[in-house]
Amino acid sequence: MQYSKFNQLLPRATALALAAAASVGLSYAQTLATSAKVGKGLYEIVVDHNDGHIYVASIGQQDILGPYIYKLNPQTLDAVDSIALGDTPGFGLGINQKTRTLYTSNTRSNSVHAIDIKTGKLLATISNGAEKSHTREIVVDEKNNKVYVSDVGDPSTIWVIDGKANQYLYSLENAGKTATGLAIDGKKGLLYVTAMGDNEVLVYNTKTREKVKSFPSGSESPINITFDKKGNRLFITDSKNSVLTALNATTGELLQKITVGENPIGVSFDAKHNRIYTANRQGKSLTVVDGKTYAVIKDIPTDGLSNTVAVNPKTGAAYVTNKQVGTRVREGQTPPTPLPNGDTVSLITP
Repeated sequence: MQYSKFNQLLPRATALALAAAASVGLSYAQTLATSAKVGKGLYEIVVDHNDGHIYVASIGQQDILGPYIYKLNPQTLDAVDSIALGDTPGFGLGINQKTRTLYTSNTRSNSVHAIDIKTGKLLATISNGAEKSHTREIVVDEKNNKVYVSDVGDPSTIWVIDGKANQYLYSLENAGKTATGLAIDGKKGLLYVTAMGDNEVLVYNTKTREKVKSFPSGSESPINITFDKKGNRLFITDSKNSVLTALNATTGELLQKITVGENPIGVSFDAKHNRIYTANRQGKSLTVVDGKTYAVIKDIPTDGLSNTVAVNPKTGAAYVTNKQVGTRVREGQTPPTPLPNGDTVSLITP
């Protein structure tokens, strides 16, 4: 596995009014700047905080153009490099910004790849040794150099991987029915897990390996989750009811329920601008929410099945993967009309 190249002073009241107007204008300035066709069968996306490049997982389609991890220019979305994954497609992505290691959850092969993003070299393929598993979401605890992977089941478990040796260590047990999303508070040593089948958020102490508490997710079908470190909040997408919930990360108190685009899957928080983004698959859109007021700032059409979203913490630019409609149909059925922006990555400017 290796890289392959691709081609003066105002009165106080007036000043405050102007500041508020500027803030509103900035909030509404977000637009879909560009979209680019990238491989086939796109899934998750991550941002390299070091140089701003984008990495997106492509599982391919009927052995065409995949599976790969594509490296994209953050401004143009041109593919500048790719990492071939052979016969083992990656679906979920996680990145350790400190060690420059990219992790892929290989759902079909029940494993995880560790890849050196400087060279594209495969460092390890990691398994828990079980006969069956279903790796899905990845979150990296950079402070402690641990990698957590949701293993979906009933009950589910959470893999814990040593990021230094890139070896499976153990699993956190009893992670509820259909554990999907993960978020980490490395400073406090807490891991948050969405148990989709139980409508709960589970909290693990990563040092003692114990499940210390659980609380309602605030809605049905909690699928993905992200953590606001400064505000000590959790933001969770409810894919069934088109809702984003905000919870107090310590108590589980429901702070707000926000109606967003239809069928929100991915969620990301921009701490610098205090905004939450949801990628709405059936809504074919990206919803931008004000993290202070919880008001919906904007719903931006993407014309594709928006799946995941990642934000560059330095620039505030958001990147969205848009899936294409399925091509497999039963005999006698009419194939669906392809979406104009399916199998693309979109750039949302701040």
